[in-house]
Amino acid sequence: MCLITFAILLFLQQQFSADAAPMENTIVAAKDDLNTEWAKQISRQAKAAEIHVMLNTKVNPCVDFYQYACGNWHRHNPAQLLNHIMTDRFQLIAAAFDRRLEQILNEPRDDNVLEAKVKNFYHACELVKKDDVRYRVSLQHAYQEFGKLPLLDGEDWKEEEFNWWETVANIQHKYGKQIILAVDIMADIANNTGNKVYIGPPDFSISSNTKIFSVLQELTTVEHMKRFFGVEEAKAKAVAKEMIKFERALVHGGSDSRAGLTLHDLLALKPVEKLREIYNESLDLQRFLELALGVDQVPDSVYVYDEKYFVSIIQVIAETPKHVIANYIIWQMLQEYLVDLEKGNVGKWCIERTKKYFGKYVDYMVYQRYKDPRVEREVLDVWEEVRETFRTELHGNKLDWIANSTREYALEKLDAMRLYINSYESENFTAEYASLQVTRNNYVENVQQILQMESGKKLQRLRGPVMPLEAPEVLSFTPAYNILENSIKIPVALLQPRHFWGPQYPQALKYATLGYLIAHEMVHGFDDDGRNYDKAGNLHGWWDEKSTYQFEERRKCFQAQYHNYRYGGEQLPNDVSQAENIADNAGVKLAYEAYQRWLSAQRAANATDIESRETFAQLHFDNQQLFFIGFAQLWCDDVQSFFRTAVAASDSYVPSIYRVIGALSNFQEFSWVFRCSQDAPMDPEFKCAIY
Repeated sequence: MCLITFAILLFLQQQFSADAAPMENTIVAAKDDLNTEWAKQISRQAKAAEIHVMLNTKVNPCVDFYQYACGNWHRHNPAQLLNHIMTDRFQLIAAAFDRRLEQILNEPRDDNVLEAKVKNFYHACELVKKDDVRYRVSLQHAYQEFGKLPLLDGEDWKEEEFNWWETVANIQHKYGKQIILAVDIMADIANNTGNKVYIGPPDFSISSNTKIFSVLQELTTVEHMKRFFGVEEAKAKAVAKEMIKFERALVHGGSDSRAGLTLHDLLALKPVEKLREIYNESLDLQRFLELALGVDQVPDSVYVYDEKYFVSIIQVIAETPKHVIANYIIWQMLQEYLVDLEKGNVGKWCIERTKKYFGKYVDYMVYQRYKDPRVEREVLDVWEEVRETFRTELHGNKLDWIANSTREYALEKLDAMRLYINSYESENFTAEYASLQVTRNNYVENVQQILQMESGKKLQRLRGPVMPLEAPEVLSFTPAYNILENSIKIPVALLQPRHFWGPQYPQALKYATLGYLIAHEMVHGFDDDGRNYDKAGNLHGWWDEKSTYQFEERRKCFQAQYHNYRYGGEQLPNDVSQAENIADNAGVKLAYEAYQRWLSAQRAANATDIESRETFAQLHFDNQQLFFIGFAQLWCDDVQSFFRTAVAASDSYVPSIYRVIGALSNFQEFSWVFRCSQDAPMDPEFKCAIY
């Protein structure tokens, strides 16, 4: 039984023991109208129950506030070894969004041509479990487009005819799939009025050295080879091990050299002719770009991301048999088409794929059905309150270590920053999807059509207008700051009611969640990477030398503090980049100060019952304490113990426990609110702070 259901039943039991009103009629009324006083009480009761059930009050909040606030999360949302190695609050939001999307996708098709295409895609994906013969034939055709596959074709595959970078470039040109080397066309970081070509490592399917990840990847790969291509198990295991070993070598060569470095550190603008001279013996980068972009599309210079990666992969490839590289490249290409029938619920898998390939339009569809202008107004109001709080701090003496000239430009950048609801209402989807043909019976061909369309659009960017950077499958559930646009985008999924805040909840929870998330993203414009970009999103050093030195000294404090934490038995990485920790620490402080501003305004206006509305009768916390509990419970999670070391080593964010402990132990007001002693672990003598 879910917590909200339990809370409602408890409330009903209390009500009907004292009130003889007919239960059936009352339930119907409450279900139909959530604005009745009775329904509002239920909503508050449910939220209070949700907060309470996650607490572990046996833990002293001044010793470990994360365990105090989230100590029972794992009992209600346990991580699982095979399906969900990690559970957190944002997964719950994504799941709620998926349920809404599933409803739409299963509605009968109507006259909306675009929705019909999306529904056709979803149903073609689901059909795979019923018609896997057609699916297997389509997979065979897909891999044969780029030559033979040693795994399947054996002696028919000719090593002397195989060129790894030509194959990779041809796949990327047609389908946009990035393998070993990735080519992107995006806004120029130095001048975002135009586009530039970027080349560097792709996103790999594995990103850590943890053995358990390799074991799980091997099991999945072997199963797919057996099921879809009829490969004998022993051969499938041998090939899977070879491919995983090769990918781990590629990942290792890049990730080590990038540890702790910023985007500014890793990017270098290089003439293409010079790159050809450097790597010509084993990688003709000019020819690679001609194949990937088109002969007429190759510019004079490109941004190279992490030059050490290029040196590393050339060595790795020289040491790897060609048949292993060929198997890896074609198998990576096929990942776009593989449907994981072993997941048990193909419908959920197909929803994820629908979001991946129709990300913006999916958000638009859900938004159009469920949008609430009142909720959007709340988001914008909180944004203005948080921004005004930061503006006040920049004007005041608190940040007097920053020179006046630098603070003045920081204010200009803050004023230029914009916040948007990521609803995509201004998109011309009719034109965008006009040429796309989607059938209800061939999933592989549908994916190919979409990938070709997206690749074609990307190739047109170089001489076209600057397009906003998008990652719809990610942006659909998490807020994000765009460094090149100096803007914050709020996802549609976050607007779903009553997950973090609601009209009947104390405003303390709204500022502790929504306020903090907005403040966190806002601070990214002024963290150790964002501060290198001006108000227009161009790479430009606007910090004076003295302020830069002071910033660096404060950043080092965070670096030492978080490196000292241990997770999964290991110390956290000693990262130079502290962007996320800076944003966490400043974000919770600014959200708290914004809440205090709101409270002061309410009291000045003689608002009635402000104290009772800002607390729960069922909980013994005041409104200030409730703020910090709301913030901490935003980060409740459970991670399988096998994966904790890998999560800590590979994620740009520190583990959730330290997002809470780190930020709050640096915040003196927290210690005062919970009356911590001066020797309490959550109130250390030395505290790190930048903003």
